Amino acid sequence: MVQNQSLVQFASGSAELVTYSNTVNTALIGTRIVLEKKAYESEVSLGSTITYNITATNTGNTAGSVILTDKLPEGTSFVANSVILNGTPMPGANPSNGIAIGDMMPQTQAQIIFQLIVVSIPSSLQLVNQAQADAEFRTAEGRIVTSITNSNTLVTPVNEVSLSARLNASTEQTFVSEHVTYELTIVNDGNLSLREAVASFDLPLGILFVPGSVTINAVISPSADPNAGIPFGTIRPQSTIVITYRAQTTEDAASTSISKAIVRYQVSGTPDYTHSNEVAVILIQPEISVNKQVDQLVAVPGDVLHYSIYIDNASNVAVDAVMDDALPAGTVFVPNSLKLNNHSMPGVFIEDGINLGTLLGQSQNMITFDAQIPLQLATVAPLTNTASVVYTFRLSDGRVVSNSAISNTAITEVAAPIIQLTAKITPPIVEYGDTITIVSTLMNNGNLPAFVSFTSEFPFGVDLLPKTFRVDGARLSPIDYDGTQTWQLGNVLPRATLEIIYSAIVTDAIVSDEIAGYVKAKFSYEVSGQSYTGETLSNSLVVAVIGDDE
Repeated sequence: MVQNQSLVQFASGSAELVTYSNTVNTALIGTRIVLEKKAYESEVSLGSTITYNITATNTGNTAGSVILTDKLPEGTSFVANSVILNGTPMPGANPSNGIAIGDMMPQTQAQIIFQLIVVSIPSSLQLVNQAQADAEFRTAEGRIVTSITNSNTLVTPVNEVSLSARLNASTEQTFVSEHVTYELTIVNDGNLSLREAVASFDLPLGILFVPGSVTINAVISPSADPNAGIPFGTIRPQSTIVITYRAQTTEDAASTSISKAIVRYQVSGTPDYTHSNEVAVILIQPEISVNKQVDQLVAVPGDVLHYSIYIDNASNVAVDAVMDDALPAGTVFVPNSLKLNNHSMPGVFIEDGINLGTLLGQSQNMITFDAQIPLQLATVAPLTNTASVVYTFRLSDGRVVSNSAISNTAITEVAAPIIQLTAKITPPIVEYGDTITIVSTLMNNGNLPAFVSFTSEFPFGVDLLPKTFRVDGARLSPIDYDGTQTWQLGNVLPRATLEIIYSAIVTDAIVSDEIAGYVKAKFSYEVSGQSYTGETLSNSLVVAVIGDDE
């Protein structure tokens, strides 16, 4: 009710008087909306949901139609279908567009609930929010009256969670067996402490963690393992944590190894996490293979072996290479036989190492050379030969890496008898007419039988006594003696040993004070239908001769 009264002041003579009018009472009608806004959360952080509760009360004396509008604070987004009016959901309603409460009778209330989610950190670190009610009613004479009412201003602090994780590797390119150091830098630029923090790392296949290599802010953590997760406690506001570990590259690693990390933590009791960037480390692995071939699998003394060496670079990485090849024991390099990619290299010896220069990716180089088996062998052990290539390649950071590749073994079996002959003579001093005895040992240390003839080589004046000739104590048939100085011993099997004994008379035809002679064995054998011959001499046999002084 609005009351109004007028008064008149006047003077009559010396008297001042006041006259009052009657009181006019005018009834005040209208819709009067009072808004009270509250939030269930006293503080929020990035990703949090905040629930608002707005109570609208019509304290007026007239019913009116009310629309509630609430503009979203900076950094928030409306949660769709979250509006509830007086306990009833209102699908599709949005406070930014206005929520129709409808007609509110005098002295009645309406309750509006809706939710927002924090999608970014506002610059003020606060959610500042105020609701507005637009009301209208119709007077008795038909006029439409509108009013605008604002709620209290609600300020909700926003706790800033600003965590970044940056992963780096000590190199962009690596090689097999290298240790690569990974470094994770975790920065908390927010205003909250992040608790129970754990860093987990995704180690690619073929990348092996080096135990005991973990450090947390330069402090060694010997039991920590990035595969299992590395706990490091609380990340305080405006602080930095640096975690490092080492990993070894193996042959099973991919050409490009991708590593990443995830940092898990608790913020205000709620679990959360942050991913790091991905780090790529490229494996530089030249694929150098060496294949060696020989043209003969079985050879005999005197044969020339032709070797071919193929060096393949199956990768796309160019390398600088040198090849080394040690000849099989007992063989001799054939001069001027060396060729590189069919180009002769006169004067170059295989034993000196061959500079191959730069081997481009996806290329093949060929080296050929010859080696001869000597006529006289001390053994028939297989001739084995391998070649090796030492190569270097350069990484993008300037480091030079050296590695080597070894070929297969090229094997040539040697087929031959090895006839060895030793002898001794007694007595060491003789006179004319004395008899000397020669004892010889003949051995076949080879792997083939040989047909052997035995010859006694002494100067004129030493007359053989053929009937004294014995082989392992047995006399040979007369047809085995040629009538001069040679006996046919027949086939001597591999690993066989013969003892040969015979005698001779020293005659006065000796013209010197010393007899010097030896025995020898000639032999022949066959390999693959081809005949081969050889000859072996014994050690020298010397006897002193004392002349007749009478």
